[in-house]
Amino acid sequence: MYLKETVDKLLKKHNRSLSWLASEMGKSFDGLKLSLVKGSIKYQDLILLSRKLQVHPGELFESDHTGYSPEEWRNVLQEGEAQYNNVKKELSSCKELNEALRNQLKDKERIIELLNQDKP
Repeated sequence: MYLKETVDKLLKKHNRSLSWLASEMGKSFDGLKLSLVKGSIKYQDLILLSRKLQVHPGELFESDHTGYSPEEWRNVLQEGEAQYNNVKKELSSCKELNEALRNQLKDKERIIELLNQDKP
């Protein structure tokens, strides 16, 4: 089954339209529809889509998925989000450290320059 058909069934179940889903996700109707038809939707968009439709992301794909309770799938999604947030924080720390080291290097180069000027 295609992703678009699965999403259509879920939307029908919730009495919602694809335009509603696109609006909720901050996407254009045509862009969302095309990504669903082609199966080229981004991972983060799949997570957002599953949240808006209140289903586990695995339910968007054909499988022998037995299903999770709403609490279980929220935990799964939050775990991924927490890991992503940790990576973002680590990246920010690395950028700050990188900038501090660059500034130290510039300072040391300037000191060497000044020391070399004093030599006869």
